[in-house]
Amino acid sequence: MADLRAYQPAFTGGELSPALWARVDLAKYGSGLKSALNLFIHAHGGASNRAGFEFIGEVKDSTKKTRLISFQFNTEQSYVLEFGHLSMRVYRNGGLVLSGPSAYEAVTPYTQDDVDDLVLTQEADVMYITHVLYAPRKLSRLADDNWSLTTPTFTPTMTVPTGVAGSEYFQRKNGDSGSASFVVTAVGAGGEQSAVSSSITRTLQWGKEDGRTYRFSWNPVVGAVSYRLYRSATADVGLLVEVTGTEAIIGQFGINGVSPSPPGGADPGAPSAPTGLAFETLWGSNMRYKVAAISGSTGEESLPSAAVTLTNDLTYKGNKNTITWSAVAGAAYYVVYKESNGVYGYIGKTETTSFTDENIVADTADAPQSANNPFVGAGNYPRCSTFVEQRFALGGTLNDPQAIWMSQSANYENFGYANPRKASDALEFRIRSRQVNEVRSLLALRGMMVLTSGAEWTVTGGQADFIAPDAIVIKSQGYRGASKVQPVVVGNTVLFAQERGGVVRDFSYEFTEDSFTGKDLTILSRHLFEDREIKAWGYAQAPYSIVWVVMDDGSLRSLTYMKEHDVWAWTRHETDGVFEDVAVIGEGMEDVPYFLIKRTIGGVTKRYIERLHSRSFTNVEDAFFVDSGLTYSGAATTTISGLGHLEGKQVVALADGNVVRNLTVAGGSITLQNAAQKVHVGLPYEAMLKTLDLDLGEVRGLGTVQGRKKSVSNVTMRVERTRGIWLGTDDYTRDSGKMIEYKQRETEAWNEAIQAYTGDLAITPMPTWRDGGNVVVKQFDPLPMTILAVMPDVTLGA
Repeated sequence: MADLRAYQPAFTGGELSPALWARVDLAKYGSGLKSALNLFIHAHGGASNRAGFEFIGEVKDSTKKTRLISFQFNTEQSYVLEFGHLSMRVYRNGGLVLSGPSAYEAVTPYTQDDVDDLVLTQEADVMYITHVLYAPRKLSRLADDNWSLTTPTFTPTMTVPTGVAGSEYFQRKNGDSGSASFVVTAVGAGGEQSAVSSSITRTLQWGKEDGRTYRFSWNPVVGAVSYRLYRSATADVGLLVEVTGTEAIIGQFGINGVSPSPPGGADPGAPSAPTGLAFETLWGSNMRYKVAAISGSTGEESLPSAAVTLTNDLTYKGNKNTITWSAVAGAAYYVVYKESNGVYGYIGKTETTSFTDENIVADTADAPQSANNPFVGAGNYPRCSTFVEQRFALGGTLNDPQAIWMSQSANYENFGYANPRKASDALEFRIRSRQVNEVRSLLALRGMMVLTSGAEWTVTGGQADFIAPDAIVIKSQGYRGASKVQPVVVGNTVLFAQERGGVVRDFSYEFTEDSFTGKDLTILSRHLFEDREIKAWGYAQAPYSIVWVVMDDGSLRSLTYMKEHDVWAWTRHETDGVFEDVAVIGEGMEDVPYFLIKRTIGGVTKRYIERLHSRSFTNVEDAFFVDSGLTYSGAATTTISGLGHLEGKQVVALADGNVVRNLTVAGGSITLQNAAQKVHVGLPYEAMLKTLDLDLGEVRGLGTVQGRKKSVSNVTMRVERTRGIWLGTDDYTRDSGKMIEYKQRETEAWNEAIQAYTGDLAITPMPTWRDGGNVVVKQFDPLPMTILAVMPDVTLGA
């Protein structure tokens, strides 16, 4: 026989899988637990029972699936959005937003079968919603009771300039001139030439060059394959040009004919002579211009205007073109583009509604943009989105599952681009890999992180400081694969659920390896995830840094995660119902999880929205540890009403700090034996902490204590703000006679509630011999419990 004292000062290993109950060599074994029910682990090591769930309300239609979505405008304005079947309702500060006497409600296109796959990306008062079966939507908050759901066109919102016109100024020169006559003939397929047309005579200036040209035109002739234009009189008679069309343009000094001269008659079998010969002097060549407006508020450029055509020769000094247009509301200035070799290029900008071109060379590297909406039509709707480097990125359509599109810089709804593309233009690319792995999630982290169904990638600008059309570097970071559940970000670390195996991984950049690496966070608690998938999760940073995880079987897990201290600890949670969703928003000084819980009330399925109550309290009377609970605060009373959502249920109450059990809701109310001023009423739940099988290492003269019979004779526990705990050596019920309650009343008067205690307390459990030497601590009542350390006195068998 040997008497020993063990000491477990922390529980940061969380609930360990049964497969690890023999791994006493692991560092996590010393801080792990065999069972952690309705507890969460503090990063500093202690374990507390979770607070209760406060009843907020029933969803619009409990017969249909519903989704909770967080909408956080700033630290003071946060909302939970209830997306149900074809509808959306709004909650703020724990209450349903009303429009008059009724709940405010907005119509949506999403059915109950769609809501789980919605992906949300928020920017201030706007949230973009994506789903592969629907065109992207834009949800805008105009007021608490006024929300707008629209379909973006993803084209510039800036108005295109209209009324574009222009005028030419052509400086004509005087010089030597004279009269000249011209005729045209038609030529057949065998070279046979027609008689000449009727002639036209014009006076032409050829003394001083000023850029003018001459345009000749005529009517087409049946059977003609070409036409010959001749100068026919006064001087320099002869052929000017042979063309295949019905038009010829001759330069100012190109009017002197060469041999041969015009024919004297038609060749045998020749086509008919052309008719309608006309002459026009052209003062230069055609030049085309377009104008775009630049928004004064966003800097966005509109699509270019319709082209205006002016004829001039700006190579001559003094010649110029002036373009004008109508003013555009909201425009800070305008940019003007000119065509050059079939491509429009930038020639200048102006804050007025006119611009003069005096032979400015077009910069075709800076061209006007073209409209582009890649998300039109079934199969072209993106799965996910994010904001990164002042761009809106969307990815993963049914038709192109590996594609990613990024908007123009700072213009989230503009996917247009110029040719050639500018650095600020929209862009698109594909994540090429060995398999066609659909894009599942996009995150802004060291450029952009892309999670696909088969791998993890980063997208950066490479040597450039930012992603641009000509600066896209895609690098693989691993081949794990991510599920459709959107990842959560904790600091600069990403947590994501693997595509298969029910695994949660963390993922962060490691400078020494110049890549993203991480670990399997479920490896020590695999039993909590086997044959299950994550359905939803949310991260509550303050006050405890906990990720709340809803599983597809309706169970709830919590992960205390603090990477910088190498803390990750899983626990599990139960209630009288099934967990279906979670959304976390900031309220006051805490991040508050809102849960969607399916409960059975009077044989009828109800879907309730309930939020995790704050665990911060000054007096035990304020402690809230009931589920689906409500609080009465007012004049002393024995009747607590407003409990119709728990009709027929057995509930528990904390009335002025005193526990009242075995209450049943009837007619929406309960009756207390003694009047109370502050009463918390709701469903009871138990919290349990069970230590792993005792291990003391190699005990001198005894070896390992594993597998030896042990008797726990006394347990000292260090607790913080705790009241009403029970202790045993296994998971027994309150009425089993095998659990020992710590009798805590000390300085309080008999008519005062027992207050929470901080310090060491000792309990002697029921005597028994067991192999494990485990200690079980339970909280049966709606009271606080925080265990900092467990110190059992153990007697070893022979």
